[in-house]
Amino acid sequence: MLSSALLAIGFLLSPRAFMISGSGIGLAANWYIAIVALLFITHLATLPAIKLSDKSSNAGLLESFGYGLRFFTLVFFSCSILGIAGYAFNEVFLYWFPNFLFSFIIVACSFFTSLLSLKNIKRIQLTVVTAILLGITTLSIASLWAPSPKNAALPDFFLPYGTAPFSDGLFLMAPLLVGYELFATSSAKNKTSTKSYVLALGIAVFFLSIFAYAALCVSGTEKLADSTVPYMIGARKILGQTGRYIMGGIIILGSYVAFNTTLQFLKSPLITFMNSHSLTLIPNSELGRQVIATAIPVLTVSVLLLQGYAGEPITESYIAGGFALWFIYYGVNTASAINHTGSFYINMLKTSGIVSCLYLAYATLQLPEHPFKGLFIAAFVSIIIVLLSIILRRRLLP
Repeated sequence: MLSSALLAIGFLLSPRAFMISGSGIGLAANWYIAIVALLFITHLATLPAIKLSDKSSNAGLLESFGYGLRFFTLVFFSCSILGIAGYAFNEVFLYWFPNFLFSFIIVACSFFTSLLSLKNIKRIQLTVVTAILLGITTLSIASLWAPSPKNAALPDFFLPYGTAPFSDGLFLMAPLLVGYELFATSSAKNKTSTKSYVLALGIAVFFLSIFAYAALCVSGTEKLADSTVPYMIGARKILGQTGRYIMGGIIILGSYVAFNTTLQFLKSPLITFMNSHSLTLIPNSELGRQVIATAIPVLTVSVLLLQGYAGEPITESYIAGGFALWFIYYGVNTASAINHTGSFYINMLKTSGIVSCLYLAYATLQLPEHPFKGLFIAAFVSIIIVLLSIILRRRLLP
């Protein structure tokens, strides 16, 4: 169960997770716990519906829509985290090295990793996730001996920087735990249990929070809230240049493991489709199909990087729109499962989860520029993928 949970949190340890948890605690201060609790409970309430077991046409359409919106979101999300990793390598390790060149090195590493057997991929993922958690633990423990912010006897924990700390923090942190189901659903033999999901969410919340609090105690709310790299500010305050090296490594490994998870998820339906149909243009070998299925998302992300989408405001709008639809997908998925249980209390929990998902979808759209443009395009791409799925099934299925 622990190994399944560690595999599940690979996507949740991306650089964006450290960015929004660090800036989020700077904005929310003492409301951080309430925000994280809301996110945690919301995902727990929608857990029973994450995996679709219904093979009806409606379930198939919902699954296709879910894949479409996540494909759209994940390619822009990957562009963002790979850009952050390249920047971190350039700023922390080799300032003369082109940052986007290093981003493409990670892309290449993930591409070849994705061609390995699932057993070897799991070993790599577990090793990298463990290294990230050890790095977070080292910095968090070292913060106990780090000095508090200047001109303050105690960290300004009860002095929120934002004018509306709960809403400001929630608007930024809403998508913090989205995507924990990606690695499990990338395998046809899904053995991830509900307990593993719960453990994965708990581990992610714990490690992201302890470092966020460590950074808060040594930096204060204002510096974290105003920074786009709050994780690096905290790490430098804790262990100086050594802290920057550790956090730089965490950011790079986090990008690698999150992109690996993304490729595993995105290629799986493509491989299933190719295996279930005799297509003359598709190689018969398993490796050839793996290459084609992996190359589609890799090339898409590479084009976005080459076009300079990493760090652009429009990219943030697309990611926000995609995450908003992702929350709606969680809610609809959960609503479809309410009638399958006779327990009143479970139905009430699911209903609460649906309402919370709708509110979090709204919250996700509050910060970026042109959020509804991102929402509209994410919905449009998802619908196109659903239509393509219907057409291909009707033409190719006997």
